[in-house]
Amino acid sequence: MTQIILASTAQNFSAAMLILVQGMAGIFVFMGLFYALIAGLEKLFKDKGPQ
Repeated sequence: MTQIILASTAQNFSAAMLILVQGMAGIFVFMGLFYALIAGLEKLFKDKGPQ
């Protein structure tokens, strides 16, 4: 009985870690895309300074 519970716990933990890694990767991909969007918009709409 104890081995079944430990095996189930280990499977749940590994599944949770997989979900965690996928979520964190998604966050970093989104942050990278958002940074690229901001950098691109800054290049597109440069401040011309006082005239």
